[in-house]
Amino acid sequence: MPDTFVTLKEGSKGAEVTKLQQRLKTLKYYAGAIDGNFGPQTKASVINFQKKNAVKDDGIVGYETEAAIQRALWVSQRQTIQEGSKGNDVEKLQTLLQQADEINKDHGVVWNVPGGFGIRTDGIFGANTKAAVIKFQQAEKLKADGVVGALTWKALSGIITFDLEPIVIVNNDVFDLA
Repeated sequence: MPDTFVTLKEGSKGAEVTKLQQRLKTLKYYAGAIDGNFGPQTKASVINFQKKNAVKDDGIVGYETEAAIQRALWVSQRQTIQEGSKGNDVEKLQTLLQQADEINKDHGVVWNVPGGFGIRTDGIFGANTKAAVIKFQQAEKLKADGVVGALTWKALSGIITFDLEPIVIVNNDVFDLA
């Protein structure tokens, strides 16, 4: 990630626009040429992304849009996991649910889960992890089935960025995008 952030808008050109176009293409918002020119098609793709991701839909890629793109990319890299799953994504899930408990303690109730999620990080999606996921899904008003798919990962991404300004997300590479 760059140490400084460049706001991108129609008329911008260069490597940062190329990266933007590539990321929007990865997220299936951009079908045009990856040419480093922020033209009408790139702007329309940005606006479409902004509308679908609750960001001001002005066609300008500022901190909030960049942070939303990073969250969306992070979510797109997650696998659907459920009871019986093992590995890195399960560890990420368990860590995020533990962080949600800490946020509730530090900031008052953000996720209304009496008793908290109360799980440990072991990389194994067992009955306790499933119960914690169901509590989280209920608190987020998602389908509470214990399966962690795209919508649940998207809600979980809010734990990563809770109480952070978008500049922190962008400059400190919060989502481990490489």
